[in-house]
Amino acid sequence: MSKKYKHSHDNHEEHSHEHSCGLSAFKSTGYDDLDELMKTEQDLIFEIELLKVELPGDYKKEAWQMDLSEKLEAIPKYREEGNALYGKKKYKEAAAKYAEALGCLEQLCIREKPRDEEWNKLDKMKIPFLLNYAQCMLLEKDYYKVIEHTSTVLDKDIDNVKALYRRAKAHVGAWNPEKAREDFKRAAEIDPTLQRTVKKELENIDRLVKEHNAEDGRKLKAMFTK
Repeated sequence: MSKKYKHSHDNHEEHSHEHSCGLSAFKSTGYDDLDELMKTEQDLIFEIELLKVELPGDYKKEAWQMDLSEKLEAIPKYREEGNALYGKKKYKEAAAKYAEALGCLEQLCIREKPRDEEWNKLDKMKIPFLLNYAQCMLLEKDYYKVIEHTSTVLDKDIDNVKALYRRAKAHVGAWNPEKAREDFKRAAEIDPTLQRTVKKELENIDRLVKEHNAEDGRKLKAMFTK
């Protein structure tokens, strides 16, 4: 931390100068270990740990590092990688890939004027990624994220059956039975092939409501019996 050197002047007199770390100007740093280091100055040794070696071509840019053309090229790759991970039941990892694609699309949209043709095209491209992300979160039982992302889809496409059905399932998980009923019924109205499936889902909600009410009744009774 300190260094002494000699410096010659025109009169050939030699002077000794001492240079120290700026911390030495303080009486105390507030940390005992640093204060001790200042009293007994010594060289600092830095240890660098090599975590991994990346060969040329191995490094993958993050979305913020890409230019416009790279972002467009990366979007279908993110989808393929996400689908492959989903097939392996790695739902969190798959969701991360879909989220990266959404990030690219969002950055591309920022460069366009809202509601213009190119903006609308990019905005529409978000829908499958939002749905895929929501499906991953549904399987992870992260119901509020499902509701958030499917609602975003429905803001863009009010009759999107997949968004309605997945949001309905999330509403059941988040215990919003009435909202779940509304979404299930709306999905069946749009796609009549879902009527049988929706009927079972509605029966399941009725069963869960009865169980929930019965449990509340038992808890209330226990409070008064005590």
